[in-house]
Amino acid sequence: MRLGLLFVLFLGLNGCSWLFHDRENDYLASEIQPVIQVPKDVAQVALKPQLPIPDVKGKLTAEEFVLPRPKPLDLPEEQADTTSLSQMSQVKLETNLLKDGNGTPILRLNIEFARAWSELGEALKKADIAIVDLNRSIGTYYIELTKPGNPDDVGFWSGLFGGEPEPIIVPLQVKLNQARTGVYIAIHVDADNLAEDEQAQSLLEKIQEKL
Repeated sequence: MRLGLLFVLFLGLNGCSWLFHDRENDYLASEIQPVIQVPKDVAQVALKPQLPIPDVKGKLTAEEFVLPRPKPLDLPEEQADTTSLSQMSQVKLETNLLKDGNGTPILRLNIEFARAWSELGEALKKADIAIVDLNRSIGTYYIELTKPGNPDDVGFWSGLFGGEPEPIIVPLQVKLNQARTGVYIAIHVDADNLAEDEQAQSLLEKIQEKL
């Protein structure tokens, strides 16, 4: 029984090629046979080969076939958009400190988003406002303001030796939103909450001064 199993396993590993003729490449030695001729007194049949083999004698191919590369796709330039952006880039920057329907302070710029993003970044630097991160895809600068600490937080011994209270770091977000009438800047505490009106007004005034 064990010898029989070993024999079957051996056959499976070798593909039985030593027992049976391998006909995989027989087509290479095939020859074209003449078309069958049906006697005229039997039937009037015109037989034609269904899959004729083309004659390729003497048609040698190159040693190395080079795949032709497609021609580069020429897309028409968006002249209208380019002209529009060029005109907007030449517009003199104007700013308006406004309040929306809820009384929230906002700063309006009369330019396109790309220029407004760049101008705002420069204004924050000129105002010495620390930019800790930014995300252009959502139009947000992440900033930190520093304000004096509470004197009551100074310890007894630190107060005796003239110790200063630790400054307080206030993280905020300066957000830009594109609208038909321009780009609007608002101050947020986080992604979902606006800063207090007084705080936002003060910061937007500093930004407006540097634009």
